[in-house]
Amino acid sequence: MVPINSLDKASSALWLPPNITMCLFFAPLVLLWISSRLVIAYVWPDHVMDELEHLLVDTQGFNDGTFKRAITPCSNYVSGAQNLGRETAAQWIRVSFHDFATANVAEGTGGLDASIQFETDRAENSGAAMNDSMAFFAPFANAYVSMADLMALSVVISIAGCSDPPLVVPLRGGRIDATEGGATGVPEPETLRSVASVNNPPAKTLTACGHSMGSVHHAGFPQVVNESAITPDNLGGGIHFDATPDVFDDLVVHEYLNWQGQKGGALVTTENVTVRSDLRIYAADSNATMQQLAASPEYFKQSCVEVFGRMLDTVPAGVQLTDAVQPLDVKPVNVSLTLDSQGDILFSGYVRFSQASAVSVSWLSRNGSGDTSQNVGAHVLLRGGGIFGQTFYHGFSASIPGASGISAFIIHIRENGTVQTFDNAGQMYALQDVGFLLSDRSTLDEDGNVLTSAGVINVSANLAIPTRVIGSLGPRINHEEVDLASNAELGAYTLYSGAMGVNTMRVEQTTVDLVTRTEQHTYVDEFRRFNGGGRAIGL
Repeated sequence: MVPINSLDKASSALWLPPNITMCLFFAPLVLLWISSRLVIAYVWPDHVMDELEHLLVDTQGFNDGTFKRAITPCSNYVSGAQNLGRETAAQWIRVSFHDFATANVAEGTGGLDASIQFETDRAENSGAAMNDSMAFFAPFANAYVSMADLMALSVVISIAGCSDPPLVVPLRGGRIDATEGGATGVPEPETLRSVASVNNPPAKTLTACGHSMGSVHHAGFPQVVNESAITPDNLGGGIHFDATPDVFDDLVVHEYLNWQGQKGGALVTTENVTVRSDLRIYAADSNATMQQLAASPEYFKQSCVEVFGRMLDTVPAGVQLTDAVQPLDVKPVNVSLTLDSQGDILFSGYVRFSQASAVSVSWLSRNGSGDTSQNVGAHVLLRGGGIFGQTFYHGFSASIPGASGISAFIIHIRENGTVQTFDNAGQMYALQDVGFLLSDRSTLDEDGNVLTSAGVINVSANLAIPTRVIGSLGPRINHEEVDLASNAELGAYTLYSGAMGVNTMRVEQTTVDLVTRTEQHTYVDEFRRFNGGGRAIGL
């Protein structure tokens, strides 16, 4: 965990000059910098890491998180007609810049906190990108993934998904959403005047990297782009920064230095000299930084990873970021317990692995006893994948006597005659069967009516409900507690249920923590989605 308030104020500073498409902050900012280090895979379950890893890794086929579909292909505009000339991937980068731009690290305010969702009507945030992006992100926010985390994810997945090979900026979770608009100060085009504010290498690098993709549009910035740019295939009147507006590469640097193609885009070449902000940024050191960035594709990419990483990790004081999300080699997916008609436990789920292999799952009884004889084979059912390669989902299902129960499981994979055991960093994959949500008997309909059932001793249900917020397209996660009452016996279990109405803007992201209390212990079955109110498979 990385607390922002541990930042050494003597660490490197980044000056962020304004520009049209990204409108970067031009006051000096000290950005949180997390040095490269070995990141050990997290211990399952970690709901923040699980959700972000899922959205980052599972981007096609079975268990597709659907986030990356918006930028597939990278030229796609998910929020409207393709002939508007807009590009969602470039919009996402711009929106995160605007959100971060007014950070004041000395005071511990601002940074990537999704305050932009309350600021979309400000002149400094002109254009369609802000509302387009907030509307797209909102359905993915839940009790563990904030709008700010989704903004960080959007930058990471735009760059990785639109580069070849994928260029991966470290993604961390744990951001906390602002509840109101933040400080103003994202500069408008005409505000760039000070030589000191542009003669700073990281600012030039951030501008060049951000302008590897996308365009400047007449619709948002008529003072930069003339109406003549509007055509039937380009109704927004966009002028690209380089000849590959849907590819993250270093072409924008070369076209600018060689004065070819787009020559760096409209913020360099516009007839209105007062808004040639990119030209002033690049030329302030006689193009020395741009020549450095042009030295090799590898240098350009590594420089972009560094400045984007600093931007994404700039957060308000008191916010602790997770370690960087790493794709898991082996991951349990949609593991659940329910009861059959006799009161025995049905234990099921999937094992995601990078290859189609001989997979089995063994488990320990409720009292911790057991060996590999208590096991079930997991068979390849479906294929997924994405930026990090193919994945295979090995499905399993086992009936466990309610009297003996289950407390943990272990995954075994046989390859080339050798069996590898995956035990969750030595802690095994823990489950508890004292109180758990019966997902096949619990529902949340489109009208917000909740029915919750559980096999427990004494239980309440804590609902995390995405709720509309006045003045914002993003949700606020409200919490409601429901006391459940016993209504039946099934084997060794007593079934409890309860019902209530909730006001939710996203049925599928409403989740429940089932809390079972006894005289000795409290057991929690966390972050469960309702039947009919979420993806059929996932986390």
